[in-house]
Amino acid sequence: MPSFRPPAVRRVARHHRRASFVALLTAWMLLALPALVRAETPEFSAPLLNGGETSLADYRGKVVLLNSWATWCEPCKEEMPELQRLSEDYADDGLVVLGASIDRRGADDRIAAFTKEYGVTFPILLDPTNAFAATFHTRGVPQSVLIGRDGSVVHTWQGAIGVDPTADAAAIEAALSNTSPVTITAARVGIPVAFAAGVLSFLSPCVLPLVPVYVGILTGMSVADLSSTDPATQRRARSAALRNGALFVIGFSLVFIALGASATAIGTALGDNRVWLSRIGGVVLLVLGLHLVGWLHLPFLDRAFQMDTTSRPAGLLGSLLIGIAFGAAWTPCIGPALATVLTLAASTATVRDGMLLLAVYAVGLAVPFLLSALLLDRFLRGSNRVKRWLPQLQIASGILVIAMAILLLTDSFARLVEFFA
Repeated sequence: MPSFRPPAVRRVARHHRRASFVALLTAWMLLALPALVRAETPEFSAPLLNGGETSLADYRGKVVLLNSWATWCEPCKEEMPELQRLSEDYADDGLVVLGASIDRRGADDRIAAFTKEYGVTFPILLDPTNAFAATFHTRGVPQSVLIGRDGSVVHTWQGAIGVDPTADAAAIEAALSNTSPVTITAARVGIPVAFAAGVLSFLSPCVLPLVPVYVGILTGMSVADLSSTDPATQRRARSAALRNGALFVIGFSLVFIALGASATAIGTALGDNRVWLSRIGGVVLLVLGLHLVGWLHLPFLDRAFQMDTTSRPAGLLGSLLIGIAFGAAWTPCIGPALATVLTLAASTATVRDGMLLLAVYAVGLAVPFLLSALLLDRFLRGSNRVKRWLPQLQIASGILVIAMAILLLTDSFARLVEFFA
């Protein structure tokens, strides 16, 4: 005999299934991030001072301390005995120390005399084009990176090694015992900023009030139908909003992730000039932040992107395409928050890290949108209370943007990364 469930029980079950779908979609977006979070395995090779060539791939399975230095660098001279000591003390444990000299071409004799004077016995690589800086996104010398057994960067030193021997030893021993913590990169430090920027973009004055309009465009239903209390209409509205909203979210997420990859690729192409990108971006962010807190007025940032709300339902493919268009030409008022994440990606991250930052930004934007689409009737009842706080939320966005501008202008973000590392 078939089982019978009352209508109220069936409604609750359907609601739970839809809520579970949102939870699963959100989890999928979050679980997709670790592939981006893993430290990018660098490819670095160079000729050896004594002939031949070597690369990091040759030392896979060992822990490598790769140091960038120059004969004219005073801090390099001070740290060289410490590098030699580490090479001798940890050689039997599997540590390989490599020194990459960035002296100009033809300086082999001077480099050889330098290594003899300081008693250096570990391999010396010749890196006259400073490929080290381009590979590991560093500036100046000395700089050092610790490469784990799997080929990923597990620790970095900004400046000379030996300032804190206890911390240096702890990092090396952790890598040797395969207990190294997850690498702290600029992208990981920027993840909370990116997520907060996504949420604040959703809560911006020209996005939050338009959520019902966008849901209506995606589903082809009126606001009255979307907020109806009739069970049949409510089921149809939630099903359409969830299905089409998910594709809409995927559409604008793809755009943001592509923007992250493009911005970071540009930053990488600039190489050592990336510092100027940070400073220029910092100035732009400072101006945008001052606009958000109300101390500067930029009229073009207050214009909203208009869409035709009289069209038929977007459909599944249409929802995806609208999401892509939405990400490419959304309301200008999300510009400051998006610019913050893009500037951070372009000035401090690898291409993979840039994609990660924009993916996190998209998640911060997508989760509240999906929840609002699924529970639009509750959203409509509660949004009026939230609207009273929109000016304060805009000021909070401005403060976030200004803080990031100051970090970039003062080159403090690199020190922040080092602190967390």
